[in-house]
Amino acid sequence: MKRRSFLKSAAAGLALLPGKGAASTLWQLPAQAFPVVTNITEDVSIPHLITVIDAFLDRNMPLACIVNPFDKHGRPYPAQSKLAQVLNGYMLGRNGLDVVPYVPELSSLSEHFQARAAHEARSALQTMLQPAVSARNTRRLMQTIACADQDAPAAPRGVRSAGFLNLLSVPAQPAPVRSETWENGVVRLFGGTVQSLAEFHGDAAPAGFSASQNILYLSAQDISGIDLNQLETAAEGYASALSKQELDGDVSLLPVTDIQLRDSYGFKRVVCLHVLQPQADDRDQASAYSAFTEFLKAAGIPYSTGAGDAERAGSGFWVRTDFQNEDAKADAGQPGMFPIDIEDPAAAKIRTARPLGPGIGVTFSADAVGHQGVGRAGFLQFPRHVVSGSGVVEAFQSATSGTEDAVVFLKPDAIAFPPERRALEGLLQDMAAGEGTQFLRLEAFARTVVPAGPLPARYRKTAATAPELIKTRPRLGDAGREELLEDARVAWRYFEKFTDPGTGLCPATVDFAPGGRYHEAVTMWDVGSHINGLLAARQIGLISQEGFAAAIRKILPNIAGRTSQGRHLPQGWIRTDRRKWGNKNFDGSDAGRLLAALDNLRRHSGFGEQLEALVGSWDLQQVIIDGEIHSVTDGELKTSYVSHSAHYSALAFRRWGVSAKSPYEVFANRSEADGQMALLEAAARIGPIGAEPLLLEAMELGMSQESAYLADVLFAAQLEDFRETGRLICVSEGPIDKAPWFLYQGLQLDAQERTWAFDTVGQEPEYRTPEFRAENLALSSKAAFLWSAYQPHDYSEKLVSFTRSIARTKNGFASSIYLKTGRPTEAYTDLNTNGVILQAIAHRLAGSG
Repeated sequence: MKRRSFLKSAAAGLALLPGKGAASTLWQLPAQAFPVVTNITEDVSIPHLITVIDAFLDRNMPLACIVNPFDKHGRPYPAQSKLAQVLNGYMLGRNGLDVVPYVPELSSLSEHFQARAAHEARSALQTMLQPAVSARNTRRLMQTIACADQDAPAAPRGVRSAGFLNLLSVPAQPAPVRSETWENGVVRLFGGTVQSLAEFHGDAAPAGFSASQNILYLSAQDISGIDLNQLETAAEGYASALSKQELDGDVSLLPVTDIQLRDSYGFKRVVCLHVLQPQADDRDQASAYSAFTEFLKAAGIPYSTGAGDAERAGSGFWVRTDFQNEDAKADAGQPGMFPIDIEDPAAAKIRTARPLGPGIGVTFSADAVGHQGVGRAGFLQFPRHVVSGSGVVEAFQSATSGTEDAVVFLKPDAIAFPPERRALEGLLQDMAAGEGTQFLRLEAFARTVVPAGPLPARYRKTAATAPELIKTRPRLGDAGREELLEDARVAWRYFEKFTDPGTGLCPATVDFAPGGRYHEAVTMWDVGSHINGLLAARQIGLISQEGFAAAIRKILPNIAGRTSQGRHLPQGWIRTDRRKWGNKNFDGSDAGRLLAALDNLRRHSGFGEQLEALVGSWDLQQVIIDGEIHSVTDGELKTSYVSHSAHYSALAFRRWGVSAKSPYEVFANRSEADGQMALLEAAARIGPIGAEPLLLEAMELGMSQESAYLADVLFAAQLEDFRETGRLICVSEGPIDKAPWFLYQGLQLDAQERTWAFDTVGQEPEYRTPEFRAENLALSSKAAFLWSAYQPHDYSEKLVSFTRSIARTKNGFASSIYLKTGRPTEAYTDLNTNGVILQAIAHRLAGSG
């Protein structure tokens, strides 16, 4: 046996000894060390890289190369690239070299995008190393991934779906090695020795072996700057020093694939056994199948089963991710996993006759060296291992060798011959009794590795509801039209009764209980609702063309704006009982609402030239900084970008030729599944989402892809709550008739449990408690009509019917209905509620055919 082979065998044996107890007291175990070259890209000097690799492999020492598998344009390196040819040459001709994909930003990503990045990196690396993968099945070596070290890294749960068991967080500076083991088996290691060969002269062995584990990092960028002759001397000296340390028993040099073999990590690779059912008319195979599955049950070895062809393209399974155990499945009365046919894997198109429910598609590559992980369509893919025919034990051992997870399809003919079946049963018993293997049902394993958390769960629940949200709206009958017209007349009362004859403006809110008061100031958001309400009333026929034009002519002079600090802008608020009187602030979100309304007015009236001049007089470009719309408060510019109104406002600004960014626009260069997940993350960072301004966009600007998806998310969550609790959930922003008087209510996307969260203008903590939410969760009257206008569904009709029966008052619609008591804000109504209801009714009537 060669010296290096002996050392490697001994080190592996030592690594498997218990970390504590009698055995470990007999001698001091050598420190484990993993030599690694980092920062390898196409830009590094290939001769320099070869020099370092040779210094290790010539001594039969392990070495890992951390490679970014994408070029500077984000494209995978082809197998014909210089770097790929060098690495393939080593992996085909010599042992000891591992290649580790590098995703610098991995620790800053969410679980979903970790999974996606890991899958893409693995796929790119397999493409890059295709000759070696085909010849040696080197995918078994791809169990480690690397990223840049950073503060407060995210949990590395997402990488297991792509088959990665180890994550190296590459340090910028030397630091003691620290490891973490996560519940899904992933080990993350921080720290290590950062050695520069330019500073190594062979006079001393590298230091830093006091810990039980060390990672020895060399930078390919660093070595590329060294004279080649000097580098050869330094690399030879460095490798020799490490070899001497190993011979002296101070260190055990190991490949990164052995990281999991440390006993303290409790490593267990997963094997999923799927036993295919025989044909009904094959009695011998049916008998063997029955005997084998009875054995599995008695031995306590989990397995899944089903009919079908394991090797047929386009076949897979749907795994319900909301089922966490067998009891839950039994209670639900349906399986947690069932077969599906996939028409178009790239677009996640599934052919199935049954409702899918929240879950994920699980597919299998054509062979055992296929790509693994969460693909662009959001499906989870595993390599396909099929065991059939004779030699079942050898075939099963081959499929499950190494430390990688494996999904094995066992065909009926593999267990038909009793002696081979009994031999397989013996092998399975030994594996189950061993320390390194865990058998799991395929569905349980899929749930273990699939991206989890509130946002992926909400994504899947929305996808499960999506088939309900594409039905064509039925035509309105005469009775339905008359009901809506009566609703419109109720909402119009607010304008008839409370419009100031001098200014043409309405108060923002009205408390018409004895001793109640009007709120005489209105924001530009309110004015936008007023203008849209007037347009809707004209379209419905509640006001004449002459009356409509007269009303608009009164309003427009009041919103001419004010000049402050050299900027002429619409004001933050104005008085409704005084002409051209208000403050000198500016609100970017409210301005977006006003601009959307003015664009609506421009398209549906003869005021076009006047409106062009009005908007042209405002210095809107001066509140756009780095593409973000800003507000002005007491002369200070403050961004309004972190707001659910920012997307709506950006679209409205663009209608008037002013370019502005939106935090929602994340779909570019992403698949539909990735775009929707990115949008959920962007929206969750802002805060809870309600019906406005999502649905206002549909009424005024035409629904964007972003708002359409978030509207589906919100509607699906409201429908889900109703089906579970019977509550009519319909959240938005709006007034209530007690402190704090105005609430923002919405779905908190990143909450572990479905949560209808509150916020207030002043963000007071006392209004964010669960107790306050329980007492004051309210149905928004205007949002009910918006849903009826936008989303044809039995639930949206329930919302508007309930609102119609409870919230009509003599002065318009009550703003809100408290869910706990069913009491409306009976003497409290507002401009936005009634203006939006008119707008929604006009939209519904116009689209009724």
